[in-house]
Amino acid sequence: MDEPEAVAEFHAAGSEMSLPVYDFNARALGRLLPHGGTLLDLGSGSARLLGYLAQRRPDLRIVGLDLSDEMLLLGRRWLAEVGVDDRVELRKADITCFDSDALGELDAVSCVWALHHLPTNDLVTACLRRIETTCRRTKCAVWLFDFIRYRDARTFPAVVAAFRSPGHAATRDGIASERAAFTYEELRGHLNGAGLGELRGAWGRLVGMYQCHWIRGGRAFVADNRAWKDAPLAWNLRALAALMAREFPADVGS
Repeated sequence: MDEPEAVAEFHAAGSEMSLPVYDFNARALGRLLPHGGTLLDLGSGSARLLGYLAQRRPDLRIVGLDLSDEMLLLGRRWLAEVGVDDRVELRKADITCFDSDALGELDAVSCVWALHHLPTNDLVTACLRRIETTCRRTKCAVWLFDFIRYRDARTFPAVVAAFRSPGHAATRDGIASERAAFTYEELRGHLNGAGLGELRGAWGRLVGMYQCHWIRGGRAFVADNRAWKDAPLAWNLRALAALMAREFPADVGS
């Protein structure tokens, strides 16, 4: 996605109903990242999640990779607007062949809503193998989150219709993303093939729209819940965030 209008539409959609998903991912990553830790995020897009996480965990250093110039431009501008650009850096890089060595020690690698954008299974495998290599070198944690493809193509449009109008940009993008995503079994197969079979996995128990896969880092880790700063979400977004949290077991990310 590199057309300015499409990128702006994507970024705007993240300011509304996507916040509960960002909240869930940020909390899960918060459980994987020690105080003062460093996160490498793959396929960061316009950095909505990274900005949200940086505001909730001001102790973190975050580096995001994306290949889209328009996404990087918009993301950098937005990170400056919310005052976290001193702690979140966006770099242009291909997530299927990135080099993490230059970043030194990492505490976690994440990939949220990005794997389904890769056009071939070979590229998915290449990305996951780079994650495995990085994890093995640094003993870092891994957090993967994406849509889960329903077996019946009519299910996802029916689910999102309960939250958004059919013509909403995020609805159209979500439907296309769900069709391009993996079933839980398919993604587990890719993980096994890339040497990441040790990752734990879970899928949504209520709506079943999402799946996540993770492993805690192997280095010494001390959780510090005092580092978390809650977001002032509107009541309807708080309700959706609570629903999102109930989708998965309470120990996700632990």
